[in-house]
Amino acid sequence: MVETNRIAQTPAQAVVFLETLAELAEKSPVAYTADAAQDLAAHIRGMAEAVTAEAHVNPAELDTTRQYAALDWHNEALAVLFAPEHRATFL
Repeated sequence: MVETNRIAQTPAQAVVFLETLAELAEKSPVAYTADAAQDLAAHIRGMAEAVTAEAHVNPAELDTTRQYAALDWHNEALAVLFAPEHRATFL
């Protein structure tokens, strides 16, 4: 018997992931110019808004998911901060 430890994905999780990805793209324009990083972040935020609207995401569920994700993504963002090419953009 194979046991999988998976968490069901929800539209709220997708929205929070896209919002976090937009913030990372915006703050770390290593592969893009600053303007291109802003454009990419805006495009990703637009995707998050589309998911929110089309999936009729419950605002309370979205807020709770954002709170939990802030704890998880904080650790991921710290890992990025330690990469030498990213440090200058976060200081």
